[in-house]
Amino acid sequence: MQAKIALFFDIDGTLFDSSTKSVPSSTLNALKILSQKPNVDLYISSGRSYDTLGSIKMYEEYFTGFNLSNGQEIIIDKQKYYGLPIDQKIVQDLIEITTKKNHSLGIISKSSIEMTFFTDESYHNFTEYIKKEVNNLDHQPYNLQKPVLQFWLFAKNDEIAFYKERFPQLEFFNWGRYGADILPAGQSKASGIKHIQKIKGYKTENMYAFGDGDNDVKMFEVVGTSCAMGNASPKALASADFITDDITNDGLFKALVKLKLL
Repeated sequence: MQAKIALFFDIDGTLFDSSTKSVPSSTLNALKILSQKPNVDLYISSGRSYDTLGSIKMYEEYFTGFNLSNGQEIIIDKQKYYGLPIDQKIVQDLIEITTKKNHSLGIISKSSIEMTFFTDESYHNFTEYIKKEVNNLDHQPYNLQKPVLQFWLFAKNDEIAFYKERFPQLEFFNWGRYGADILPAGQSKASGIKHIQKIKGYKTENMYAFGDGDNDVKMFEVVGTSCAMGNASPKALASADFITDDITNDGLFKALVKLKLL
């Protein structure tokens, strides 16, 4: 019997092309073929939560599971697992400081997605990019009894640097030139993958990861083979085992062929 192979795919910039707001046809064809192989398990590994998967939900049938909210929200064979919540005092302090600095904060808990308030920039991100209706607190207090799994910080990178220094108990993963995911220190896509590996028993050498962002770097470190998209961030490019073409030029499909997975 063949050992199981596990493939972990980031969404934005890897599976999903934001320029066309779609999954490339070559990628869809690859996912369909791979999902039918009895020795291959496919996983989404993303900073997005399940509620913000958007159009990716149309292809849910192809995947064995999901490593979401950067490892804080895991679904395996339809069973849900959650990571460590962020300390209540830190939640309160971060909300207070971001509000004073007029930086919108997305708050992801097990049961909801809420915004502290909207600015023009964060509203644009949610309506044009994430396309998910959320509960706008509009400066009203957040219920601290609801454990927070992850934050989305809507701020420029130089502003994010201030928060990184102010909150050493938190892990920050920049989206690119703007915005960041915020998690408890030590939590990441890697911790989620390790949890999945423990449950499913995959051998590390049979695990592959594909991504393009800073939050994929730690994921690359815990699999046997890592691949960065040609459009990846400098950190992701530097940490991957090899680099494929851009998403706009069938990069994921080409990587799967090169790895002889197709």
